[in-house]
Amino acid sequence: HPPIYIQVTIAGAIGGVAMLNAALLWFMPRLTRPDLYFAVTVSPGFRDEAEGKSILRGYRIELMIASGLALAAFVAGVALLGIGFVPVGFWVQVLAGFVVFYRARGRTLPYAMPPTMIREAEVQEKHNRVIPGGRIAAAGPFVLLAICATYLGIHGIETPARLSNHWIINGQPADFQSHTLLIYLLTTSGTLISLTLVLYGLARWVRPVYASGPERARELKFRRTTAAIVLVAEYYVVLQASWVLFVRSNDGLLRVITFPLAFVFVLVVLVVLARLGQGGSRLQGLKQKSSAVSATPVGDRTPDRYWKLGVFYFNPDDSAIFVEKRFGLGYSLNFGRPITWFILALTLMTPLIPIVAHLSRFLARFGA
Repeated sequence: HPPIYIQVTIAGAIGGVAMLNAALLWFMPRLTRPDLYFAVTVSPGFRDEAEGKSILRGYRIELMIASGLALAAFVAGVALLGIGFVPVGFWVQVLAGFVVFYRARGRTLPYAMPPTMIREAEVQEKHNRVIPGGRIAAAGPFVLLAICATYLGIHGIETPARLSNHWIINGQPADFQSHTLLIYLLTTSGTLISLTLVLYGLARWVRPVYASGPERARELKFRRTTAAIVLVAEYYVVLQASWVLFVRSNDGLLRVITFPLAFVFVLVVLVVLARLGQGGSRLQGLKQKSSAVSATPVGDRTPDRYWKLGVFYFNPDDSAIFVEKRFGLGYSLNFGRPITWFILALTLMTPLIPIVAHLSRFLARFGA
C-alpha cells in the first residue's frame, strides 16, 4: 500500500472536490439566469415568490441529507475498502446531487412558461474577440508541447516502455501502459486538439442570448472568461504531461503534487465563474430588460422540451453547437448536431492510445 501521506493527499483532494460540488449545488439555483429555475423557464421573479422559495428550501434539505449520506459512504468505503474507493465515493455524491436536482425540477415544471423565442443574431466584430490573446495564445500550448518533446529527445530522457498510470484510481501502481515519447505526443496533442475545438466553438459556435446592450456585454465577459479557463487548461495539460515524464521514477511525488494542483485549479475555476453567475447574470448593475418591461421570460431562448432531464440539450434544428448550461456554470453541447459527437469521440479516443499501444505490444509478444 502507498504511504499514509499519499493516501491522505489523494483522499483529501478528491473529497475536497466532492465537497466543492456539494457547495456549488447549494448555491446553483441563485447562480443561474433569473428566469431559469432548476432548468425550467419561469416568470421573472419566480425564485423570490413563495412557491420558488418553498422549492428551494425543499431542495436544500434533500441536498444536505444526500450529501451527508454520500459523505458517510465515502468515509466508510475508504476505511473498509481502502483508497481505491475514493473515486467511487465522489461519483456517489455526484449522482445523489443529480437526483436531488431532478426532484426539484419536477416540482418546478408546473410553473413553467414559454420563453421568448425571438432570436438575436450576433455580429462578429474584432473588438468582440472571445479568445484572450487571439491565435497566438491559442497556438501556445502546441508550441510548448513541441519544446518539451524536443527537450526530452535531445537530452536523451527515455520514457519507460511501461509507465504506471492507474494510481489515479487505486493509489498504487496496479497496471502499466505503454508510454513512449511518441505516445506522449499523440495523447497530449489529442487532448489539446479536443480543447482547441472547444475554444474555437466558444468563439464561433455559440448562439448569444443577447446581441446588444448591457446584457450582451456581461454575456460576452462570461464567454471570454470561460474561453480563458479552457486556454489555461491547455497549458496545464502540457505541463502536467511533461511533468509526469520528468519525475516518472517517483510515483509518490506525482501523486502528492498532481492531486492538490488539480483541486486548486477546480476551486479557482468555480469561484471565478460563480462570481460572474451563469451568462454574467450576477455582474453588478445587470438588469434584464425582460424583467423590467414584461412578464414574459427570456431564459436562454430555447424551449424546455429540448432539454432532456434538464441538462442535455438535443435540438437538431438549432445551428448552435455550444449553449449555456441551464443548471451549472459554463456551456454544454447541442447533442442534436453531428459535430458534437465528433468532439466527444475525439475526447474519448485520446486516452485509448496508450491502451491500444500496450495491447498491441502484448499481442506481438504473445504471437512470438
